[in-house]
Amino acid sequence: MIAVLLLLIAQAGAAPAGNIRGEWINQHRTAIIRIDDCPSGLCGVVIWSAATARRDAASGGTPQLNGTTVMFNFVPVSQGGWRGNIFLPDRNRTLKAAIELRGGQLEVKGCELAGLVCKKQTWSRTSSR
Repeated sequence: MIAVLLLLIAQAGAAPAGNIRGEWINQHRTAIIRIDDCPSGLCGVVIWSAATARRDAASGGTPQLNGTTVMFNFVPVSQGGWRGNIFLPDRNRTLKAAIELRGGQLEVKGCELAGLVCKKQTWSRTSSR
């Protein structure tokens, strides 16, 4: 029994920073992003978007929103936290970003101007559109 308990404790200490792989819907419910493994870390691709999001992206210079990689190079930096880059299709800009798993939600924060200007969204897991 003690050996099993020690094994469970050792595995808990070696656990990854949480599982954020899967489908997430943004807080405005206008896009679903699938997060999965990519060669340089985790990345996220838009798999569904509302007409308003597609129009905003097109106005910003991204003619095809669905299929666009909007998160890339995300690597774990803490228990439940990752850093990488996020692409804003409606502004045609890439920002440094941090994501943090908080319960069943993903806090997504992108910053520019050396971290002086930041915006944050809270995404939720989804299994359907």
